[in-house]
Amino acid sequence: MTQTWHRLQHALWVAALLLLASLAAATGARADQGIQILDRAYEVQFSKSIQFRLQVETENEITAVTLYYRRPGEGLTVKVPIEVSYGQDTFSHTWELEPGELPPGSQIEHEWRIADAAGNELTTLPVTLNYEDDRFSWDVIQRDNIILFWYGSREDEARRLVGYADSTLARLQDEMGVMLDEPVRIYVYRNKSDMSLALPRTSEAYDERILTLGVVVDEATLLLLGSQRDVEGTIAHELSHIVVGLATDNPYSSLPRWLDEGLAMYAEGELPSANRRSLERAVQRDQLISVRSLSGYTGDPRQVDLFYGEVYSLVEYLLDTYGKAKMARLLDAFGEGITQEEALQRAYELDLDELDAQWRQSLGLQPRGTSTPGTSLAAPEAQRPRVPCTVAFLGAFLAVAAGAFGGKRARAS
Repeated sequence: MTQTWHRLQHALWVAALLLLASLAAATGARADQGIQILDRAYEVQFSKSIQFRLQVETENEITAVTLYYRRPGEGLTVKVPIEVSYGQDTFSHTWELEPGELPPGSQIEHEWRIADAAGNELTTLPVTLNYEDDRFSWDVIQRDNIILFWYGSREDEARRLVGYADSTLARLQDEMGVMLDEPVRIYVYRNKSDMSLALPRTSEAYDERILTLGVVVDEATLLLLGSQRDVEGTIAHELSHIVVGLATDNPYSSLPRWLDEGLAMYAEGELPSANRRSLERAVQRDQLISVRSLSGYTGDPRQVDLFYGEVYSLVEYLLDTYGKAKMARLLDAFGEGITQEEALQRAYELDLDELDAQWRQSLGLQPRGTSTPGTSLAAPEAQRPRVPCTVAFLGAFLAVAAGAFGGKRARAS
């Protein structure tokens, strides 16, 4: 009797479990069937907009629709609640873009979340769209960690540029002890008009007076004006910004401008003549901008040539006097997010004023407050072949375009 009762209890438990499983399955089926996705799409208009569209089908009234989108790796998600009307089953949102707001080659990941009056909720799987400059039919050449995008009929020129960029990147990585985990993307535009919509806007006056030869718009994306005569110098300058940026990437502090721009100018080769003349004139008159002031841009358009001349000279002094090993140590310190003064102390056992005094002395000047104007020496001769500066100034005006950087893509070698 007892054995029979135990068997009956076991059978009842099995039946109950089967019933619960079938109810759960039925409930899940109703939830899945409560909201059906009929269509989801997007439309990209380069430098103008990205439109996201969704069409659903449901037996119940839709009560809430939300769009989420983000650039993978950035950690920032934009949440867009969509206004819902009675009986509505088609929804859309248009992201209005400014020129240059998104770099070519950007990826945008997005998903929708929908809820209805019966309590059903559905979140779609993420979909990634590629934001490309589809005004042109791009050809692609890759060599190691350089991917070069170009259009037109000059394949020989494209191959020459990708070869130069590849060798320059290899040299910069070796000198700075940084290896890229992902390739650098270079978009080569044929003229200023073609490139204009891909560049961040500054002001109408700036756009009319300044010709941008190259600019880093993402942590590993470079826009390049391919028709310029000194395109190699532009490549070297901007690749230096990318490698240095990856070497020092941290969420706590930014690199002082004298170091970032000085390394980029040094990567080009010999200091361009306009910058050299401005530097020599300032040395002769004892009117050098201090290292402390070189940590940011001076804000005086008349000092553009001098600014770049000085930061080149300062970096050249550090490399010639202390060598590459201490420069690498300085970059490592900035990569930890410490202050400029702390980084200089760790690498060179100098503060900003001591560095300023030593550098001035190398140019034949006394420390500040003790020098005599008009008795200085000319700036030292550069030892590297001349490659002109990256940016052509068509008027006494300067603006600096900076891209928002995401997560690291580099590792120390």
